Amino acid sequence: MRQLTYDGVPIPGLNDLVRTAIRLHPAPGEPRPDESHLGGPLLWPSDEPWPECPVTWPPDPDASDDAWKSGHPLDGPVPVMVSAAQLFRDDFPELHFPEGADVLQILFCPLEHASPYHQGPAVRLVWRDSGEVGDIAEPPPAPEGAEAGFLPRPCVFEPCSIDELPRLCDFPAETRAALGIPEGAGDDPDGWPELGQYSKIGGWTAWAANDRADLGCRECGADLRQTIALATEEHDVGCGCEVTEDGPAGWSFGAQGVLNVFTCPADVTHPVKVRID
Repeated sequence: MRQLTYDGVPIPGLNDLVRTAIRLHPAPGEPRPDESHLGGPLLWPSDEPWPECPVTWPPDPDASDDAWKSGHPLDGPVPVMVSAAQLFRDDFPELHFPEGADVLQILFCPLEHASPYHQGPAVRLVWRDSGEVGDIAEPPPAPEGAEAGFLPRPCVFEPCSIDELPRLCDFPAETRAALGIPEGAGDDPDGWPELGQYSKIGGWTAWAANDRADLGCRECGADLRQTIALATEEHDVGCGCEVTEDGPAGWSFGAQGVLNVFTCPADVTHPVKVRID
């Protein structure tokens, strides 16, 4: 790769900041359980219990690590979760699948939950070996009181790749110094490439109202990494592909924001963290 420049000046280390994201380009469709999708049927074994919300009180620490302020009491009914996304390794080898797994399933509890960093659905990730699934379960109905904005319409993908550079809050100190950015500055440098909001795998977080905070792995201390972004609106920026519908899934996170899932680069099965921004 050629040395990247800013304002015509080569910046040491700038090339190392480039991350390639897989933009998902969700479009309305009728996916099958053996396909990658948003909001479609999951390849879920009929002999495995359907998952319930991890935000019980006390919360299930193995599902996420989001410092929930409250949860569903364990002495009452706990809401079941709904399908949010399914991603197969054959379609998205860019995901870091753990050994023995070839499909990632993302589920929501479609009720409001509050943590210090976001308010919205609770999230559970399931990494699975599709070859071990026999009969497929029929999903239960969404729980009573489910938020319509957390129940996605089924979508298929028309993916493409796009190179991204981070927002200022994710700059390393040496990059800030090389660009002459003063301490305490909050805005990206003039002319910096736009980082739009869209559903994707990998890449950088399109921070808007917040910035990176408390995103270390509880298990090993590693810096958690942006893994999945599920966007309210698919912004028409960056990749050059046509965006035919700006909100195909019909969901809504925060103030028309993005639900970002962060995983541990050392082990994706460590507890995840979620940020809506």
